[in-house]
Amino acid sequence: MTTPHGALDSEPIGQMQSSAAAPPQSTDLLALAWQGRWLILIGVLIGGSAAWVHLQRVTPLYQSTSRVYVERSLPKLLSSDMQLGHSNSYLFTQKELIKSTGVLASVADSPMASGMETFRGVENRVGLLYSGLNVDVGRDDEIINVSLTLPNPVEAAQLVNEIVAAYITQYAEKHNTETFKILEILNGEKQRRDKVLIEARRELTAFREANPELAVLVDNQDVASDRFSRLMSELNQTELEQLTAKAEYERVKEMAASPTLRPMLLDMALDSVGKANLNDDLEALLNQQQELELLLMAEQAKWGDAYPTVKSIQRSLDQSGLRIEAKRESIEAEKEAALRAYAFNVKERFEFHTNKLNGLRSKYQDQFEAAKESSANSLKLFSLEETYARAISDSDEVEERIKELDLNKKVGAMNVSIIETASAPKLPTYPSRAKFLGAGVMLGALSGFGLAWLRDMLDHRLKSVDEIQELLQLQVFGAVRRQLGKIGREELGKLVHLQPRSTSAEAFRTLRTAVHFGLAGDDCKVLVVTSPSPGDGKSVVTSNLAIATDQADRRTLLIDADMRKPTQHTIFGVDNTQGLSTALSERRPIEELIVSSEIGTLDFLPAGPTPSNPLELLNNDYFAEMLERLKLQYDRIIIDSPPVMPVADSRVIASMSDAVLLVLRAEKSTRRLSLAARDELWRVRAQRLGIVVNAVPQSKGGSYGYGYGYGYGYGNYGEVAYGHEDQRSLGNRKKRLIQARPETPAVVEQT
Repeated sequence: MTTPHGALDSEPIGQMQSSAAAPPQSTDLLALAWQGRWLILIGVLIGGSAAWVHLQRVTPLYQSTSRVYVERSLPKLLSSDMQLGHSNSYLFTQKELIKSTGVLASVADSPMASGMETFRGVENRVGLLYSGLNVDVGRDDEIINVSLTLPNPVEAAQLVNEIVAAYITQYAEKHNTETFKILEILNGEKQRRDKVLIEARRELTAFREANPELAVLVDNQDVASDRFSRLMSELNQTELEQLTAKAEYERVKEMAASPTLRPMLLDMALDSVGKANLNDDLEALLNQQQELELLLMAEQAKWGDAYPTVKSIQRSLDQSGLRIEAKRESIEAEKEAALRAYAFNVKERFEFHTNKLNGLRSKYQDQFEAAKESSANSLKLFSLEETYARAISDSDEVEERIKELDLNKKVGAMNVSIIETASAPKLPTYPSRAKFLGAGVMLGALSGFGLAWLRDMLDHRLKSVDEIQELLQLQVFGAVRRQLGKIGREELGKLVHLQPRSTSAEAFRTLRTAVHFGLAGDDCKVLVVTSPSPGDGKSVVTSNLAIATDQADRRTLLIDADMRKPTQHTIFGVDNTQGLSTALSERRPIEELIVSSEIGTLDFLPAGPTPSNPLELLNNDYFAEMLERLKLQYDRIIIDSPPVMPVADSRVIASMSDAVLLVLRAEKSTRRLSLAARDELWRVRAQRLGIVVNAVPQSKGGSYGYGYGYGYGYGNYGEVAYGHEDQRSLGNRKKRLIQARPETPAVVEQT
């Protein structure tokens, strides 16, 4: 929440913020490096000196190098696969051979090495050579570089040449002899494998001639296996059909013997012969008989039995009964014939499948034996073919190896060319002066920067406006530079009056404007100026702000409420025998104690004699009533309050004021005390709260030059924000800088 002028409202923030919840502070590395430039410079000097001392003491080492080209001389008619022996893998193998113990041992045991200074007093000569030897294969030119690093440059060159010569002797020259031996072994192996190949071919041919049927395949199978497969399939199908026929036959017999199931069996038999509608003619005859009976009954009732028509109908009815009986006898005969035919067919089908199954089973065993014999022959044929193919492959492999070795024997398997013979170097390769000095300077600079960083981390003082605003979450309304030279307290407290055209006066007038528009406003009558601890310069800021406010044609009253260690009466040269403490303790009218400061229309109320209980005097109703009466008489009441942390007076005064201005001293006020002071003011519900940074060092004005200052103090109007000393007092800039080195603080610390 903010006021209409943009000032922070501390009431809600004070309940949510605390010193523990302050945001982390970021570090400007460039600024930190500039602040610690002397530490970095000292580190650079120490690091460079240490590197130089080390260079003077270290034993120089010289590296001698011989360049060797190793190639395999193969004819162009060979395939590309043979040329792969000239790849990097082959060169890396030669690299390891050069570093091998055999090569190094032959050099270390040679008569030449016995008289060398390098091996004097060394028990493990091979280990010394191996530790100083470096063999590299070039990426682009495929040349092997053999280097040896030793304190003696001449011996280093001699030993490198000896190592290369030993490698050529042990591997390049002996390779041809080994090739002859391997070739003899391979020729004997070739003869043995040729015999195996001939024997495998003979066995395969003989077996194929003895079993010609294996050459005929049906669906990738021999004839016997194909027949057995077909017979097995037919046997399985016949078994299923025989089981089905048997089940049907058993069911027919069961239905024929059962009276309840026999009609169903008759229907099945009639369906099988296509006579399912056999009873239709009988039903038609029965319908005719019924019609004749109805007609006879009607005629008899009408004419009597003797009537000719009745007699004729009776004869037709008798004949119909005879036809029905004959029809029934015919149907029964046909049903019996159909039943016998159906049962006979079922039995015949069952017997047929049974006989067929028995016949197939008798053939199955014979065909199984034939298929088994044929399968065994096929497996044997496959084994013979595989043996024959493997014999061909083995024979071809040995033949290819013989061709390769035979060509190597004729043209040479390996040619070693010494492109560059090692010579004694004139300059040492270790240590490198540039690298050592650069590393020493770099490590020294990093060490100095680390010390500067550590110092900055351990330093809890507030160092910039951004840090203050981020930490306290309050607006900074001004930053005032530290005074150069020695100025008394009276002059410091009245800089705006004594030096109105100086940078100091402009800084305080800018602060007045910033406080009015950013914190106080027209509705703010009572403004309290305090600080976290003594010595922050709050009294000087208060007096100059009061003078600047009075110069703005605003009726202003300055009250010195620091009754424990008053300062304002010294600044204005006023008698302090009576004042605020007198009014509060004796309940005297305040108007009798207010004096004129003789600076404009500014009125001043001194603190008065130090009472025994200043906190109790402030914490009564009379002080609050006094402020309410004074608000009616003055446009602005500025109160110089005691520090926040040592005593509770300022908290009582802040609770009765309209706004509070907290003065922080640059390079002195710490984060912990500043946060504690802010929190204490928030706890008493201070209405408005702002920050003023006091005594900013000349070298760090840029860090605190943020806010409403418009850059005063950086050039056109003088050197400092208050306590200005012009050229007439110092002569020239060089004289000012010489006299400014002690940098006496602009604000005299209170004791």
